[in-house]
Formats: sequence, C-alpha cells, structure tokens
Amino acid sequence: MSLTLTADFLAQTSLSLAKSYWPHISVEKLQQQWAFETLRKFKTSMEVIGQISHQQPMLYVGNHVSYFDIVLLMATVPSISFVAKKELSSWPLFGHAARATKTIFVQRENTGSRKKARQAIEEALTRQQRIVLFPSGTTCIDEKKSWRRGAFEIAQQNNVMVQPFRLTYNPLRPLAYIDDDFFPRHLYNLTRLQSIQAKIEFHPPVHIENAEKDCEKWWAWTRDSNFHY
Repeated sequence: MSLTLTADFLAQTSLSLAKSYWPHISVEKLQQQWAFETLRKFKTSMEVIGQISHQQPMLYVGNHVSYFDIVLLMATVPSISFVAKKELSSWPLFGHAARATKTIFVQRENTGSRKKARQAIEEALTRQQRIVLFPSGTTCIDEKKSWRRGAFEIAQQNNVMVQPFRLTYNPLRPLAYIDDDFFPRHLYNLTRLQSIQAKIEFHPPVHIENAEKDCEKWWAWTRDSNFHY
C-alpha cells in the first residue's frame, strides 16, 4: 500500500507539473489544488490559527521543519512563491515543479548567489508577489541557531510587511527532514503513517523597524508557543 501511495503521489505531482505548461492555466490555483490533494493522500488534518494576510506584496517568515512545510503553506496562502536552496533545482520532478512556481534559488555559501537572490526577491516584491522565506536556511526540529536577518533587511529597506508563522507536526520526527534523511526513503516512510496532524499559526503582519532586533524577536516567537507580542 505504501509503494502504491508513493507512486500515486509522484504521478499526481507529475500531472500537475505537466498541466502547469498548458496555455491559460492558473499555476496559482493548480499549486493549491496539488497541496490539498497531497494533504488528503497523506491523511493530514491541518489546524490553521490566525488570519492569513492577502496583502501584496508580503514576506512570510517562519520555522522550517520539513519539505512538507511547502505543502501546508501552499494549501493555506494563495499565490505564493518560495526561496529555496539551489540544490532543489536539480531534484528530479520537484526541481521542475519549483521553477514552475517561481521559486527563487540561492546558494547560501556563495556571496554572489545570495546577492542575486536578494535582487530577485526585491524584483518579485516590486511585482506585488507574496514570498515565503525560511530564515534558518535549513530544516531542523529545534532552531537553536539564530535566523539570518536578510529577509528582515529586505522588508525594512523596501517597506514591505512581514507575516510571521510557526508550524508544528504530530508525529514530529517522522515529518522532520533532518540529519541524514534521504528523500525517497523519507517520503516512503510518510506514506506508512496512519495520520498526520499539522498546525500552522499566523501572527498578524508586522512592520520591520530594526532588522537585527526584529529577526531575533520573531525567531524567538516561533520557538515558544507561549511567547507573545
């Protein structure tokens, strides 16, 4: 059954990618339909807390646990693009899908690549796009290392609002994509779960007045469910 579900999910993703090249197709609606279908296939119940801003442009920033975060965000926030590691662009199928959804790729250890990514983000914001960034730069269960503040600098310098979010899963470790996890095996193991409970909480949008301090503040908020402003 798990192999069947894995094959079904990959076929669904491949079909959605093929449809994205059809003339007059709405890629935004297509990616949301794909996300809802993925949640259904993986028996995911999702709780959404807070009001999602539909303001444009907008930067969404939050903690990063798994590639499954993308599914949750696509299902809840319409017409969004992502900033992702350059390695994703070379993944079979999912790299093509990322490009179809206007993902901005960045090679974080490369200063030139980071500068180009920043320019691409600013240009996308000028086009009134909504963009998701994971300031941790990688997936982890407990983000002990402070976030990179680049997203907050962009927001401050371009006078763009930021909507923080935080997400959790139950069970947590099977969903987290960390350490030496290998994507095909990890995905297969997800299909074996009886159910997935996911929660995503959105804080009201905020103005960024001090990139360094605000970065620390919202990093702390995502780590502590009792931390409020």
